[in-house]
Parts: sequence; structure tokens; C-alpha cells
Amino acid sequence: MAGQVSTTMTGISRRVGGLQRRMVGTLAMVLLILSLIFLVVLSGLYRTRITAEQERAAIQLSALFHATLENAMLKRDLPGLAAIISALGHEPDISAVRVLNPELEVRFASPPALASEVLDTEQIRRALADRIPSAKALPDQPDILRAIRPVPNRAACQSCHGPVEEHPVNGILVIDFAKGELQAESRKTAVVLAFAGLAVTLASLAASWWVLRRTVINPVARIEAGTRALAEGHLDHRLPVTGQDEIATLSAGFNRMAARLQEAMGRLDAAGQTLQSVIDAIPDGIRVIGPDYRVLMANAAYVAQSGLSHAGVIGQPCYKLSHQRSSPCPDTLVICPVAEAANGRLPLNCRQIHKAPGGEERHVELAAATLVLVREGGSTACVVEAIRDLDQQARLSQEQRLSEIGLLAAGLAHEIHNPLSSISLLVDAAQSDLGAGDNPGAAGRLRMIGEEMRRTLTLTNSLMLLSMPPSEEPILVEIDRIVPEALAILSFQARQAGAKEVVDIQPGLRFLGSESDLRMLVTNLVLNAFHAMLDGGTVHITARSDGRDVVLVIADEGIGIAPSDLTRIFLPFWTRRADGTSGRGLGLAIVQSIITRWNGSVAVESTLGQGTVFTIRFPDPDARQEEGSR
Repeated sequence: MAGQVSTTMTGISRRVGGLQRRMVGTLAMVLLILSLIFLVVLSGLYRTRITAEQERAAIQLSALFHATLENAMLKRDLPGLAAIISALGHEPDISAVRVLNPELEVRFASPPALASEVLDTEQIRRALADRIPSAKALPDQPDILRAIRPVPNRAACQSCHGPVEEHPVNGILVIDFAKGELQAESRKTAVVLAFAGLAVTLASLAASWWVLRRTVINPVARIEAGTRALAEGHLDHRLPVTGQDEIATLSAGFNRMAARLQEAMGRLDAAGQTLQSVIDAIPDGIRVIGPDYRVLMANAAYVAQSGLSHAGVIGQPCYKLSHQRSSPCPDTLVICPVAEAANGRLPLNCRQIHKAPGGEERHVELAAATLVLVREGGSTACVVEAIRDLDQQARLSQEQRLSEIGLLAAGLAHEIHNPLSSISLLVDAAQSDLGAGDNPGAAGRLRMIGEEMRRTLTLTNSLMLLSMPPSEEPILVEIDRIVPEALAILSFQARQAGAKEVVDIQPGLRFLGSESDLRMLVTNLVLNAFHAMLDGGTVHITARSDGRDVVLVIADEGIGIAPSDLTRIFLPFWTRRADGTSGRGLGLAIVQSIITRWNGSVAVESTLGQGTVFTIRFPDPDARQEEGSR
């Protein structure tokens, strides 16, 4: 159990860790993407701002250079002008300085190699036309910022350059600034921003991980552990409820669900125990078999039949329990209810021989039907078997028969007492005759003694035959011989009830069964007829061949049976005698058992105040033999 719990908790930790990794990974990806977007946007804005500042600074520097150069030109200090341009060209942030005339020819340059060239670009022409200073990066050299400042013609300059109207611009000052240092600074700033963004991302991830683990992961792990505990049967497991957030609401809902589940399982267990108690109360063995031949349920009677414990029965194959086999029974040798169910041939009734673990054989009557068993995980098509132990039934039936015979003992004692009294008197008279030498008189009295003794022997022999257990194998029973012998025992009860018997049996009529069973059947039905006739009457006992059946009818003129009681008269221990005497309620139960044993049937018709008719049918062996011979 500890290993299972450890494995379960390891699985839970792995799942929770996987959830945590996915959530943190997703959050990290989102933060990184947002940081990259923020870095790109911020870097773009920064570069734009830097470029604008560079352009503004270049324009301001070009204005300062313009003023210096204009001062030198007004003094006509050409060597000084060349020196200033050369000095400007050697500044670290300036790559080139040019002074162009209006025809765009370079008059002065630093480095000097740029002099005498023509610098004709769209940017210079636009500045010349607009007369507005500008600073833009060169399209083909993005690391060079070119500042262009037109030099306007003023009054002081007109002596050399002519009127302003004709020559509005004296020339153009072009300064190329190197952007390398500024770009390096920009890249450095971008790297700093990138590291700062990464630091913020990592800090956010750490904080998110801590918050996520504290507020989501750990509570979810507790909920999952609680779910696993419920699945393992720990229905009393509950979760701690802290706070008022969604996790607390979920934990409270889990606890309510667990409480309802525990209550439902309690009711289900009680129902299962009740069901087990009900099937345990059934005297026949009951077992439920799954499609894999294994026993899923069994009652106490079947456990007793198997000779095992309840735990030893559940889960065992039915063929092992019933036939001591290691594989399913061949359907050519044994009727298998599980195989019959698969072929759609249930319900069925049959007789089988079951073997106990010690090899002891037991004759059983088996009734099988289909059953859908709803269990954990779904429903299963099963077979339910009712197994009646015929050997045990035979023992119980014999005990019931003997108890019924005991009720006849008093009447039989009267029937025997009268012949014995007569014999005693006849013996005394015969002795007197012999003493007086009257041999003919003594001989006559001895003949009468013999008749009384034969009568007594007939009664006692009938009682002995009635008390014998029924034979296991059927024999041909002569109905016209057995019925009168059975009625002879009831002569005392007939006189007491003021009843007479009318017997009409077809000669030579037979059936396959047991002599003692037929005696017991007739005795019980005729005795019931006597009890039903409070003012006396006639009991008609008739037997005829009717097609393929032998029909035995016992009809009385008693008070009848109420329609509501007709369905209960064959129940064991149910009794309701019309004469008020107490009965044990076993007579008709024995009758039905006898009729069922020999494949017969019984029908009852009764009218209150007029009487009752029992019609018993057995298969006629003589009629069926004649059909077979044809």
C-alpha cells in the first residue's frame, strides 16, 4: 500500500511539475517576446531621437563654421580660409569639408584631394533651391551625416559676387560628419536596454513562479492528491479551505462532493449488504458468473455446497468449482450456461452432477438465466445460476414424508388394534374349542385369525412402503394396485370424517416413477379431502389414459379453496384446514415435489361450497412406447 501511495504521489508531482514548467515556459516566452518588441520599439525611438539630435547639432555646427569662413572671406584672407577648412577636416568627428560655388564646383576642400570636383546631388540642389540648411545621412553611406548650408549673398559680399537679385547665393558649405561613435553609443545603449529587459524578465519569471506555485500549483496538487485518495477508497479525505478565492471555492466544492460520495457509497454498501443478505436467505445455491467463467457473486448456500469459503469461491472459474476442471467444460458433455448464454439459449433448466474438491459427486438441478450486472466501470452481461442440491432435497423430502406419516400413526393404531383384539378373542375361543375337543370349531376360528392377521400385515406393510424413501431411478408403477393399498391406511380417518371413497382406475394403468411417491401423493391429497368435508361426503379417485398422459383425478365435496389462496397452497408450511385442526403445511409441498420429480404437472380447480378437484398428469410410458414401435 505504501508503494502504491508513493507511486501515486510521484505521478502527481510529475504532472504538477509539468504544469508548472508549461506555465512558466509560456510566461517566459510571452515576456521575452514583449521584451523584444519593447526593445525594438525603444531602440527605434532612441535611434530616431539620436539622429534628430545629430542633424540639429550638425546644422548648428555648420552655422558656426559658416560664420568663421564668412569672416575670413570678407577679409579676403584666402590662406586663412584654407587653413580653417583644413583644421575642420582634421576634427575626429568630421570626415570632409567642402565649399562649393553656385555651379556646384568644389573650391575649397579638406582633404585637398576633393577640390575641383563637382558635387551634384539631389540633396545639395534642393538646399540650393530652398536656401534652407539641412542635415541628412547619405543614402549610400548611412554612417555619414551630411550638413548642407547655402551661403546667402549679402550687402557686404556684393562687391565680389554681384547684386543679390542676380546672385542670391554665394556658395554652399558641405560638412560630412562621421556617425561611427554615435552609432557605437547607440548600440551600447541598445545592449544595456536588452540586458535590463532580460533582468526584468527573469525577475518577473521568478516572481510569477513563486506566486504561481503558491496560489495555483500547490493548491492544484492538493486537489489532485485528494482526487486520488477518493479513487483509492479514502472517502473521508478532505481538503483544507483557506481564503475566499477560486481555489478555496473549488476545495469547498471538492469537500461537498466527497461528503456526498461517502454518503452514496455508504448507502450502496448497505444496499449491497442487504442484497447479499437476501440471496444468502435463499436455500438454493445462487452464483453469478461473468463472461470469462469466473464467479462474481455467491450466496451462503452455494458456499456451503462448494465446501469452500466465500473468498475461495469469488473469482474462481465455475468449471473448476463445479467439475474440478482446468478448462471450460466441452459443450458436447456438459450443458454450460455461459456458452448457452453466448448463443442466446437462456433461460434453461437441467440436471447435472457436480464434484466437490474431494471428488465427492452431488446431483443438482440447475436453473440459469441472463443477468446484467452493474458494477464499477460499467455493466456486464452475466449468467445467474440457481443450484438445487437434489441429494439434500431428497433427505429433506424424506424427513417431511416421515413427519406426515407420523400423523397417520394414531389412525393406523386404531386399525391395527381392532384386528389384534379380534385375534385375541379368537385365540381364547380356539383354545376352549380344543379343550372341549371341538376341532371343527377351532379350525374355523384359526381361519378367522389368519384373515385378521393378513389384514394387519396389509396395513403395516402399506405403512412401511409409504415410509420408504423414493427410488432414485424410475420404475413402472401399477396405479391400480398402489392406490387401493394407500387408501387402506386411511380407513380410520375416513370413518372419523364420515367420508367414503369411490375408486375408478383403468386396469393396467402405469407410469414411470416411485411406488412410495405415489402412495404419499394419494395419501396427502385424500387426507386433505377428508379435512375439507366437514359434514362428510365422497372422495372420487379416478385414473385414465389420456393420449400421451396418465391422468389421476382426486375430487372431494368439501368447502373448496378461496381463489386468493390457490397460488399459496403448495408453499411449504402454509396451512388452512377447514375443520380447524392444526396442520404442518407440508402435505401439498410434498405432492408438488413428487409431481415435479417425475416430470408431471398438477392443476387445481375449486369452487367455494362445492369442492376441489386435483388433476395430476404423468407421461404414459405405454402410450409413448406404442408410438415408438410404430
